[in-house]
Amino acid sequence: MDYQSIDWNGIWKDRYEKNVELRGRGECATVWESKKKAEEFLFQSEQNPGRISNVINVLQPGPGSTVLDIGAGPGTLAVPLANLAGQVTAVEPAAGMTEVMKEYAAKKGISNLTVIQKRWEDIDPAADLNGPYDIVFACHSLGMPDIRQAIEKMTAVASKRIFLFWFGGITSWEKPMVDLWPKLHGKEYIPGPKADVLFNVLWSMGIIPDVASGHLDHTRLYPDISSAMADLRVQFGISTPVQESIIRAYLDDVMIRKNGQFSLPGTTTGVRLSWEV
Repeated sequence: MDYQSIDWNGIWKDRYEKNVELRGRGECATVWESKKKAEEFLFQSEQNPGRISNVINVLQPGPGSTVLDIGAGPGTLAVPLANLAGQVTAVEPAAGMTEVMKEYAAKKGISNLTVIQKRWEDIDPAADLNGPYDIVFACHSLGMPDIRQAIEKMTAVASKRIFLFWFGGITSWEKPMVDLWPKLHGKEYIPGPKADVLFNVLWSMGIIPDVASGHLDHTRLYPDISSAMADLRVQFGISTPVQESIIRAYLDDVMIRKNGQFSLPGTTTGVRLSWEV
């Protein structure tokens, strides 16, 4: 097959939809409708301040710059960015995440952050946004079936530079799913699309991005084994005693107890693609 004839956007969509169907939990945002889950996500993120500062250092917002954060979660980046930029707009579809983000911003005394609770796919730039934006970015929030359309919309509202942060290869949390899914569900686990497909989608659009990669720490912390089991019960979609025993054995093998906390260590390859508009 000739490279030029490959439908990379179709490959992205196929892998995305097969992964969503396999997990049976709906799109990515549905996981974060719960305020409790959003608060846990913010807590976990704050345990790794270096990762937050690394992203901000890459974005380099100026005092008067305008920033658009797509898939902002609980404001992990949007809130500290608002301390440095002129205006930040955060688009986040999940109710739990947006509620926690607004509370987080209020706690930090932030007044220049606009939060829009919508899927990026449903955003109407003319009605919902106040662009163009100097910096447009999506940090590990590209759970979108039509990635080409999503990028086209980003390009339409950007005035300087776009940054996409995504994953290269199987992530640390997908690895045990690849290993255990056949035992749990009797079929192969299908990971979602990664940075190789994303790069080729951009290339097919005539965009030649700058690419950088590095290792991301993805250690999950829990106060006890029960909390870890509750988290993995959702992640692995388990409901039977046999499935419970498989996950419990997995935790016994890999979970580390230190300073009164339990942790699941993991390292993932992160990839950054960026370009001038």
